[in-house]
Amino acid sequence: MKTKAAPPLALLQGRKTLPLIEAYFELNHLKQLFRQGWLRVGIPPERCESVAEHSFFVALLGLFVAEGFFPQADASKVVRIALLHDLGEAYAGDITPHDGVDKAAKHALERRAVETIFGKLPRAAEYLSLWDEYEHGTSFEARLVRQLDRLEMGLQACVYEHHGMGDLSQFYASVDKALESPELRAVLAELESLRPA
Repeated sequence: MKTKAAPPLALLQGRKTLPLIEAYFELNHLKQLFRQGWLRVGIPPERCESVAEHSFFVALLGLFVAEGFFPQADASKVVRIALLHDLGEAYAGDITPHDGVDKAAKHALERRAVETIFGKLPRAAEYLSLWDEYEHGTSFEARLVRQLDRLEMGLQACVYEHHGMGDLSQFYASVDKALESPELRAVLAELESLRPA
């Protein structure tokens, strides 16, 4: 798994500290962890987004989309799920479909990771419940975040294409398969019209 640097947790060298600080060092790895799918298609590391950057933009999209298009959604819950949805990658890494890891194994790796991280924090059960909700798509908000996770990838693909990083059509196709809501499908259609010729 390609990263910018080693996991920051190693910097603590096994020293005991406050659970919040330990969790921060664990999660800081998401700033170091490249989104592996972009590297696979040739996005240079110096231009490649991290998992943390992706998650931040999913959360922003969640806020804007929930409040702007889906008044029935709990916007706060959407943002919370978006912020938590990729935290398992701090230990599991950014596993892509091309890595040959089946969904059940990926889920198990990520669940162990979030149990480890959340387990040291107050409200651990609540965070784990929101993470599970996302994984299983058991609420409107979770299903919305699942769609926004893909839509953010399409938006990033458009940015990369405008920076001359090649034809990233495969990513738009993946987004297209994931979007269920007409509102988000309209955003994707507009996005595709903005792609460079």
